[in-house]
Amino acid sequence: MTDSVQPQHPSPHRGRVGLPAQLFGLAAGPAAWIAQLIVDYGLSSYACFPKDAPRLASPPPGWSGEHLWLLAVNLACLALAAAGFASAYGGWRLTRAEKRGDAHEMLEIGEGRARFLAICGMLASAVFAIAILFDTLPILGLAACWQVAR
Repeated sequence: MTDSVQPQHPSPHRGRVGLPAQLFGLAAGPAAWIAQLIVDYGLSSYACFPKDAPRLASPPPGWSGEHLWLLAVNLACLALAAAGFASAYGGWRLTRAEKRGDAHEMLEIGEGRARFLAICGMLASAVFAIAILFDTLPILGLAACWQVAR
C-alpha cells in the first residue's frame, strides 16, 4: 500500500494577497528612489546650469523656491516608498499562517512564496526609503548650486 499524500502548493495562501499588491510592495521603494533621483537632478541641474555656462547667482532668478520644490518631491517619493512598505507588510500579515502539508507544522519565515515576496517588498521599501532620506539631507543644509554663502 502506498501512502497517497497530495503535494501542497508552495504558497497555499497566495489567493489572500493579489499579484498587483505584491508587485507594488516590491517595486514602490525602488521606483520612488529612481523618480526622486531623476526629478531632483533635473530641477537642480537646470537651476544651476541652464545653458553653456553655470549660473553664478545663488539662488538663480526665479528659482528661490528650489529647495521647497526639491523637498516636496523627496517627501512625495518617501510617501510612495512608505506605501510600498505598508502594502508589503499587509501581505506579510495575511500570509503569516502559511503551513506546510501538516496542519501543525508552521513554515519558516519566508518559506511560502507570497510571504517571501512580502518580506522582500518590506526590505526593499525600507532600504530605499532610507536612501531617499539620505538624499533629502543635503537639500536642507546646502545652498543652491553648491555655492558657499559669502
